Amino acid sequence: MSSEALLQLQSEQSKLLDGIDELRTIGVGGLVELPQLIVCGNQSSGKSSVLEAISRVRFPAKSNVCTRFATEVILRRHPSSTIKVSIEPGPKRTDPEEIQRLKSFAPKSFSDSDDLKDLINKAKDCMGITDSANVGFSEDVLKVEISGPEQPELTLVDLPGLYHSTSNEQSAKDRDLVHDITKRYMKNTRSIILAVISAKNDYHHQTVLNIAKDIDTNCERTLGIITHPDITEPNSEEEDNYLQFVNNEKVRLELGWHVLRNRSFQTQDFSDEKRDEHEREFFNKGRWKSVSRNSVGIDSLRSRLSSILLKHIRRCLPDLITDINNKVDDRLQKLDKLGPPRTTLQQQKGFLLKISSRFERITAQALNGMYDDEFFGGFDQNSHVQDFRRLRAVIRSLNEDFAEAMEIRGCRRHILESMFDTGPNIHVSPSNQYLEGWKPTTVPRYQLEEEVTEQARKSRGIELPGSPNQLLVGSLFRDQSKPWEEIAQRHLLVVWRTVRYFVSEVLQHLTDEHTYTALIGAQVDPELNRMQQTLLDKLAELTAHLKSGHPLPVGKNFLTRIQKARQERQLNQLKSSLGKRIGSDAGLTIGDLEQATAKLEVSGEFAPAEIIDEMQAYYDTAIVTFVDNVATLAIENCLLGPLGSMFTSQTINNMEDKQVQELAREPAFICDERDRLNNELEKLQAGLRTFNPYNIQKPPMPGFVMNSADRDRLKPSVQADRLSSDSDRSSASFLFSPEKTATPQSSTSQSTSKQQFRRRVLADTDERKGGMFGDLGTARTSGSTTSESFPRFNAESRANNISNAPPLFGSLNTANYQ
Repeated sequence: MSSEALLQLQSEQSKLLDGIDELRTIGVGGLVELPQLIVCGNQSSGKSSVLEAISRVRFPAKSNVCTRFATEVILRRHPSSTIKVSIEPGPKRTDPEEIQRLKSFAPKSFSDSDDLKDLINKAKDCMGITDSANVGFSEDVLKVEISGPEQPELTLVDLPGLYHSTSNEQSAKDRDLVHDITKRYMKNTRSIILAVISAKNDYHHQTVLNIAKDIDTNCERTLGIITHPDITEPNSEEEDNYLQFVNNEKVRLELGWHVLRNRSFQTQDFSDEKRDEHEREFFNKGRWKSVSRNSVGIDSLRSRLSSILLKHIRRCLPDLITDINNKVDDRLQKLDKLGPPRTTLQQQKGFLLKISSRFERITAQALNGMYDDEFFGGFDQNSHVQDFRRLRAVIRSLNEDFAEAMEIRGCRRHILESMFDTGPNIHVSPSNQYLEGWKPTTVPRYQLEEEVTEQARKSRGIELPGSPNQLLVGSLFRDQSKPWEEIAQRHLLVVWRTVRYFVSEVLQHLTDEHTYTALIGAQVDPELNRMQQTLLDKLAELTAHLKSGHPLPVGKNFLTRIQKARQERQLNQLKSSLGKRIGSDAGLTIGDLEQATAKLEVSGEFAPAEIIDEMQAYYDTAIVTFVDNVATLAIENCLLGPLGSMFTSQTINNMEDKQVQELAREPAFICDERDRLNNELEKLQAGLRTFNPYNIQKPPMPGFVMNSADRDRLKPSVQADRLSSDSDRSSASFLFSPEKTATPQSSTSQSTSKQQFRRRVLADTDERKGGMFGDLGTARTSGSTTSESFPRFNAESRANNISNAPPLFGSLNTANYQ
């Protein structure tokens, strides 16, 4: 393989390829689809000779040799020179043994690209193909990967030739197979199609152009190659036709046409240099002498292909630059988490003080519902999932679910007031985890009164007949309020887990994995466990009266409820006694009222109806107080209040030196990680400096509304300008993204920037009486709106090292919170 020919192929894009290779060592550049040249055409059109002339790779090109399968020569840059050979089984291979046998193909004797002819013969034997009759073609692919320091990033593909007429050697089934193989390679968007037509045959019979047009509809990836021009008679109609092809007149292609003179039978043993000289002599004679030198000969073809390859790579640059910018942001964020080197006690304490200060600020914002810090993210209108970083919003949602659950399932049994009562009309929220799997239990009022009567008989005291036993009111209330403690405990533990998860998210955002683990284990978890115990103790205090003691309602609300309940009960009895007489034309008589009043239910010896009324009135008052106490006295006072002071600067200052060292001392691997990140950051910034000159795109005009395609084209270009140097990047606090509404990290810095911008515009307007657009342009280019005027937001997937996010919706297993 000639290194000079390869240098011609990569002359223009070599700088870009060097940059891509450097970035691949740190996992960047995968978005660049490396190009491949595929040569398509009829059999004996000179396809293999074209590939050989381009690359100096010795493809078989004898007149009696037919290419039976695709051969991919994959050229890759690598410090050391290696050659790797393999066979990729075709999609129709199903026998596992056959597939394994093909994959294990690796001839040891192949050591140089000049041995490709022998290699192809061995591959044919392995695939079961011989030169005998009726052997067919194969979908298996021979892959030869040649790596070396001077290799271009390129894949050359030699495909079986297209044909129409069938014979004993070439069936109609094989003809269709060859067409399918050709189309499959053409459909790959990274394929540059070299459509070869031979002047030896009528161009109407060479259908490669029709196939290419069906796939590459805009003819953007197709370059026409004319071979054997020396076959045509000088000044003949055939020669005139192919001259029209070369001038892109007969069949127009975006990449144009090119003419090569292949080796003939007489010149097949010419060296590469002599072959090229023989070609140059031919194109310097006759009508071919008038054709542009850029469209004839192998040297100019390599130059054209180099330009085409450069354009192909440049099409990938916007995505690549976006990827680089994302990687730069990622490295900067990780370096920020690692912090500066900390070998002394003072550096270690300063490192912890920085974390605690930011932790304090973020926690205060989360508790107050003022989500200004970048930690909370931006506005996401498509998200229907609660963001656990916005702590106050999550707590409010959980409290609302708790209140709903207490209202619906707080009582052990729902009382049915009459035989027509079907129970409470409950609309259970599907997202309320406290109602998961719950079904209501009901009891008719008459049955409950019987139960109360029986219990009163067993517990008679010194009360007068017909008076309620107050002890029974408390006993019945305790029975009805049994679910309260379980629901409240479940709620408190869910809230505690939510807070714990929030704290872990904040610390993972602020520091590296090593420091995060140390802080969680030594500082955060002990404090949170103490808060959990305080929560449970407070709950025990709030539910103590549910297990013992007497109902002691305060205020007139209790009496009002009892009177209302008694009136409703008596009214219902009157309506039942009077029946249809109410509202009739005859009206009611005194006798009717006397009869109905006589039938009013007598309270009875143990007054069960009054006991139930008093219990229900007290229950309705007590449940509201209980829900409020859980939300305020327990959650706010025992959990959220202490959370703000859990990890502050005072906490750090009160630590002993040994504890500071245990938390902030960095192990050797942290130092290595910082060095690695700095090294990668330098490579990324160098990559931006390399690629940005090739990625200058036209911005939209003022007042012009971009469509989505224009916006996509503009975005990487703007992002690419964000980092032009190491110093610029390290000092930048914010980045600009034209597709997102920016929210400054600091309202003060934003306000200052706006004021400076206004003053600059006004000053320029006073000094110059130019147009408004000119003033604004001067203000912007003079530096009043720097990159620091806009925020940088990075989305990072966080490892949940403590636990998964607490469930806000669906089932919740309380065993997980023990």
